[in-house]
Amino acid sequence: MKKQHFQILIAALLVILASVLFMTLKSTIPAAPATRTSASAATTAGVEGLGGSWTLIDHNGQTVSDKDLTGSFRLMFFGFTFCPDICPTEIKRLSLVLQGLGDDATRIKPLFVTIDPERDTPTVLKEYLSRFDERFIGLTGSVDQIRHMEEIFKVYSAKSADPGLTDYTMNHSALVYFIAPDNRVLHLFHSKETPEQMVGTIRRAMAQP
Repeated sequence: MKKQHFQILIAALLVILASVLFMTLKSTIPAAPATRTSASAATTAGVEGLGGSWTLIDHNGQTVSDKDLTGSFRLMFFGFTFCPDICPTEIKRLSLVLQGLGDDATRIKPLFVTIDPERDTPTVLKEYLSRFDERFIGLTGSVDQIRHMEEIFKVYSAKSADPGLTDYTMNHSALVYFIAPDNRVLHLFHSKETPEQMVGTIRRAMAQP
């Protein structure tokens, strides 16, 4: 009888020990990583909190609003013509994107919005963009109109005086806004994304019904 009780006790202890060991191992095994949202799903959903109504002047001196561009995809970049490096690099990258899209490039309006309206007149914008790609639409306006654009698209810009120069330069954010025909911002392209990656994202968006 005592032997039977002893065996039951041993069995119970083994069950408890096995349970403790299982819980210990479970706590040390890293959880599986959360499933990432696919690029196509993220692009379809869009980026919330960006965009709105606006009116500016294009490089031909014509009034242009967001309503005029409704129905077309857009690639929009904020910069200025006196920019020594970032802006020319971004315009060239966007030109490569348009080349990579082939015939689909006709479905996109590439926009260059100045953050320096005091110097970037329509004439200055037209001459500047003609050096890179004449498909670009340059946009300028009053200081208030440009500040409104910066506000609704959450763009950073600030004048910066260079001790070695008599004129000023501009510090600014450098994102490319990919905008849908219904005016939703679908994606924000960063500088590290290659033209090939950008083309892939754009094609996925264009393929959506």
